[in-house]
Amino acid sequence: MRKHAIAGLAALTIATSAYAIEPGNWEATSRMTDIQLPPGMPPQAADMMRQIMGGEGVTAQNCVTQDDLDNSPERVFEETNGECRYSEFEMSGGEIHAVAQCTSDQGVMNMTMDGTYTASTYDMTMAMQGDMGTGPMTMTFDVTGRRLGECG
Repeated sequence: MRKHAIAGLAALTIATSAYAIEPGNWEATSRMTDIQLPPGMPPQAADMMRQIMGGEGVTAQNCVTQDDLDNSPERVFEETNGECRYSEFEMSGGEIHAVAQCTSDQGVMNMTMDGTYTASTYDMTMAMQGDMGTGPMTMTFDVTGRRLGECG
């Protein structure tokens, strides 16, 4: 769920700004920069998560159509299986701020995203806090995106 949520939110950030970005094939890369696990969790658990989501990061591609840009941003959440919803979204003047909640069978994660964008790129920091059934945890990611070209 975490990988889908991260990739889906990155794709959602692209698609919700009809006035700001170009439709096409977009690539988003999320790299974990910090993790705080619940007390009592073995350090190996954090190391495993850093290995999976750190380093080169998690990369996903998404075709963003003009129809996607013209309609509700929830359409792009299909990549997260409908698990995430915005409670705040602001994108103007080259700056992004968003707050989303993602729910799964494992629990709820609250995410805050802040960064910058152009018509063909974006760069933001995403902080996630929640309890996925093991206690409170916090993760921070650097998320970058770029338009690769036309879809297909």
